[in-house]
Amino acid sequence: MFEVPNEATLLFSSDRVRNQGFVMNHRVVGLQFHFEPQSDNVREMVVNDFPYIKGSVFNQTKADILKTPVPAENKTVMFHILDYITATSNR
Repeated sequence: MFEVPNEATLLFSSDRVRNQGFVMNHRVVGLQFHFEPQSDNVREMVVNDFPYIKGSVFNQTKADILKTPVPAENKTVMFHILDYITATSNR
């Protein structure tokens, strides 16, 4: 995991992973997760990265991960972040 830079603002956090996302200087976004995957992408991540996933704090099986739907609002939140960066980049 990572530390949030001093000049950054924490955006996302959870009970298991404190630093999941931040924004800095209205231009830089750091994320410890993926907003963008579709079900096929998640399946590929599980197939290719399960040895890493297996040892994570989430302690999920392949079946647990694959049966969890990708939230539809992920795309909306991702576009809000990109719109924010675009709108504030001229500051």
